Amino acid sequence: MDFTKISALLLVGSCFVIVSSFAACVKPCTCFISDGTRVVNCSTAGLTSVPADIPSDVQRLILAENSIASVSKKDFKGLDFLKTVDLSNNQLTDDGLPVDTFDDLPSFGALDLSYNEKFENFPTNLPGNLKTFSFMFNKATHVTEDTFSNLTELANLDISNNQLESVASGSFRNLRNLKSLDIGFNPIKEDGLPVSVLKPAEKLQTLGLRSAQLTRVPLDLPGSLQSLDLGLNQIRELPPNIFSNLTDLRYLSLWLQPSLTRIHDNAFKGLGKLQVLYADSCGLGDVTDGTFNGLSGVRSVYLGSGRISHLPAGAFRQMESVTSLRLERNQLTTLEQAVLDTRTLPRLSDVQLWGNPWTCDCHLRWLKEHIDNNNTAPTVSSPYLMTCTAPPRLKGRAWDTLSPDDFLCGDRYHKNSQQN
Repeated sequence: MDFTKISALLLVGSCFVIVSSFAACVKPCTCFISDGTRVVNCSTAGLTSVPADIPSDVQRLILAENSIASVSKKDFKGLDFLKTVDLSNNQLTDDGLPVDTFDDLPSFGALDLSYNEKFENFPTNLPGNLKTFSFMFNKATHVTEDTFSNLTELANLDISNNQLESVASGSFRNLRNLKSLDIGFNPIKEDGLPVSVLKPAEKLQTLGLRSAQLTRVPLDLPGSLQSLDLGLNQIRELPPNIFSNLTDLRYLSLWLQPSLTRIHDNAFKGLGKLQVLYADSCGLGDVTDGTFNGLSGVRSVYLGSGRISHLPAGAFRQMESVTSLRLERNQLTTLEQAVLDTRTLPRLSDVQLWGNPWTCDCHLRWLKEHIDNNNTAPTVSSPYLMTCTAPPRLKGRAWDTLSPDDFLCGDRYHKNSQQN
């Protein structure tokens, strides 16, 4: 036996089966093995149909960025090892994908139909053994109760960047193995995401709802969630206990929502495992001692580019695990020393404070002294970007050009001026 012509040996039962060599790869494709996976790459080849004579031992078939308008069952006949098909960025239409196209592929598990902009509906009757399905950047408008009803093994689903207006209440009732779902960047209407629609997905860990035109946080989200993206929506407030059942959540994004002007006390209650709170560019102005209650495990907090004008002494008192705190480009004019007290925040190592309209008087002398003492935690990053807005004598001055003696109040300033 000439083993130099054998690309792989598969053990089936007690026998080894020879897998055909990649020596004769179909033109204009390239064939190679990547991390143990046999790949046939036919992308960007000007194809209008699936090439014939694809090596039968292919595991991953890439047909992306061509002009294929239709495929059929015979295009994949005999590809018993095929696991993944990438048909993204083609010219496929609703009629160009017959219901039985992938039925005879025993190993099939992943399908990418993204960027086929002529798709106006989700394909029906996809094989029930499908585990990963990508359908981004198409033109589907509705998810019905039957759209994914037979995909009981589905673990990863991305239907973002379509034209979805609504998701039927029973759309995910059979997707009990779903772990990752992205339905962001869709014009979902106010009542287009029914209460409890996602609750049946009891294993869901990652949920993307970015830019879905939501005005409120969806109710009854699965308690299994570890990552939740609600950024770029139109949410107005976070009521108390709105996340209380998400006790395994590690990452929460509320990014870029000027509409979000109020976070009630205890809104984050229950999020003891949260590690990252990403709330840059929100409209939050008022912060109380209870705004961030419940975030005992958070490590990184992003609150930059907002409207926060005042922080009470106990604003972050429950964040005993926080290491990084970003408050740049808000409306802070002063800051109490207790806000960043390492006796309350023992792990805090990095703070961003630049871009605020600081009043550089005696109330901030402590902060200037802290910055000048490089050995004291937490480190205030980029202090050279911090400038004074007031008093008039210091307006526009960068902090790195000042000394603590410049941070004076009232009579102390006048006395100092007379002495000089």
